[in-house]
Amino acid sequence: MGLLFKKLSVVFLFCAIPFLGMSQLLVSYNKASKVDFKKYKTYQVYGLNVATIPEFEPRKEALNFLITEIDSQMDARGYEKVKANPDLILNIGVVISAEQKTRQTDIRDAPRYMGERNYHWESQEIVVQNYNAGTVILDVVESENNKMIWQAVSKGMISESMDKNKIRITKAVKKMFNKYPVKIKK
Repeated sequence: MGLLFKKLSVVFLFCAIPFLGMSQLLVSYNKASKVDFKKYKTYQVYGLNVATIPEFEPRKEALNFLITEIDSQMDARGYEKVKANPDLILNIGVVISAEQKTRQTDIRDAPRYMGERNYHWESQEIVVQNYNAGTVILDVVESENNKMIWQAVSKGMISESMDKNKIRITKAVKKMFNKYPVKIKK
C-alpha cells in the first residue's frame, strides 16, 4: 500500500508542476547605491501608467486596490502620504500582455499508426493555455534630485475573478516590498 501511494504521489506531483508555475509571482529589484532611505519621511504617488492589449481593459477597482496596497506598505514603514513637496515620488507602471503556456510534445503524443506506409512524426511546441499576465513596475524617485533610488518589478497571471486578483495584488505588493531598504515599523 505504501509503495503504491508513493508512486501515485510522484505521478500527481509531475502532473501538477506545470499548473503550479502559472500562478507564480516573479519579482526583481534594483537599488541605487549609497542612499540613506531613513532620511525620507513623505511620499506622493505621482502617476499610474497603464499599457494594455486591446482585448483587455483593466478594472479601475483593481488599479485603485493596487495603489491602496502600495500606500499601506509605505505607511507601515513610517512614510506619510502628502499632496505637495514629498521627499519621494512613486511612479507606478502596469503592463498587461497576452501570454501562452506551452509544452514540448514527445513520442507519447504521437498518434498510433499501423500500416505499410512510411510515417513521420516530429516533436513540436503546443499551446496548453492562453492567459493575460500583469506586470507592475514601481519606481521610487528622490524628488529633490529627480533620481530613481529603488525599483521593484512583479509579474503574475491575471484571473477572471476580482477576488483572486485582489489576493494576487496583495501578495505581489508584499513580495515587492520584502527587499525595500526600510523595514516595517512595529
